[in-house]
This record gives sequence, structure tokens and C-alpha cells, in this order.
Amino acid sequence: MGLLGIILMLIMNWQMSTLSISTRTNALTRSLNDLNDLTGYVGDRVRSAVRVHMATGSLSINGKACTTDNPCLAVVLPETRNDGEIRKYNLFVYRMDPRSEASADFIQTDSWADTNVAVLHEYRSEDSGSNITNCVVYDPGPTTPVARTTFEASTSAACIAMRNLASQSTLSGFGKYLVADYLARATDLPAAQQPFAYSAASKELTLNFRDKQRVRGTTTFLPTTGPFTMTVQARNVP
Repeated sequence: MGLLGIILMLIMNWQMSTLSISTRTNALTRSLNDLNDLTGYVGDRVRSAVRVHMATGSLSINGKACTTDNPCLAVVLPETRNDGEIRKYNLFVYRMDPRSEASADFIQTDSWADTNVAVLHEYRSEDSGSNITNCVVYDPGPTTPVARTTFEASTSAACIAMRNLASQSTLSGFGKYLVADYLARATDLPAAQQPFAYSAASKELTLNFRDKQRVRGTTTFLPTTGPFTMTVQARNVP
């Protein structure tokens, strides 16, 4: 019985070890897919944007400052209808927020993550109630018709504010949406590889994101050697 007990214990230890490795492998695979989806999503936004602004100071969104620890990326995008017509432009702001600021409706319960990882939120301007509101370039009515114009030519306050995006300091009343969870905080990344790095001269944006999770008691980063990086061109920014 003693020998049988040892054999059974060895088998159980092997099974537990295999389960642990499998759990970590599955978590890493999901994390890599999430990072690929995240950079692709934000990258597509930047490619379509007519204005891009990266802020680590002098800008706040919904009462929260954009800082080095909580950087922001603001982009102005056309809203295209199914028929290809553009009737308005919207302002999107991406901010690296503490996970504790995410709605419990959209994240799983994880007390360790709440104080150790970041989330990426997307803040969107609204047709009314936000500062800035959406920039309408055509509305046939009947309530409040707007004669057809362009983003660059419009004289509306919203369009002017969006064209001068880098001069804005306070944005409020924006809708808030979760884009990604379990991201390494900006303070976890190298100084030269922060989440958003934009060059107004070359109109290139480099995205640097890294997954951070605790799997079976072990804190893991993915990629293991540094951030997942993507560089995109803001092709439509004048």
C-alpha cells in the first residue's frame, strides 16, 4: 500500500503540474490575441482620423487629468453612413485608467488586478450634452437642418474646437466604454515605450501595450521581453 500511495501521489503531482502549465499557456494565448485586437482597433482609428493629439498634461476628460501615468490619445473621426456619406465627425479619447475606475458590469471580479493593472477606456463625444459635441457637417432636417459643408470649412463651434484639438484643455460629458482590460500600467513600461507616442511631424503613432495578469499565484507579463508594439500612419491628418 505504501508503494501504491507513492505512485498515486506522483501521478497527482504530475496532473497538477500539467494543469498549471496548460492554464498558463491558455492565459498567455488569450492575452496575445487581446493585444493584437487592441492595437488593431486603435490603429484603425488613427488611420481614419483627421486630427490626432497625444496628451500627458494640459488635458482632462470627464474630470480626470491626462498625465504621464494615465496618458490620453485623442482622435477626430468621420462617422460614415451605410451609403458612404459623412454627416458628422466625432471626438474619441483613449485613456489608460486604473482598473478600479472600470464598471463592474464589464470586468470580472479580481481584487489583485484592481490595484495592479490598467484598463483602456474609450470616451466619445455626444450629439448633445458633451463638451465638445459632435461636429455636424450635414443634416437635411427637419428639426435642425445643417447645410452641407466639410470638416475643414465648417464654422460651427464643435468643428472649430475639433480642428484645434491640441488647444483643448477640458472635455466633459463624454460617453465611456471599455476597450481592454489587464493592461500593464504606464509605470510598468520602459520610459521610451509608453502606451502612446505620436510625432506630429511624421504623423506616426506608436502603440505600446503589455498584458499583465496573475495566473495561479504568478504575475505574468506578455510579451515577456517588452511591450507589444505597432506603428501606424495617420494618413488623413493635414
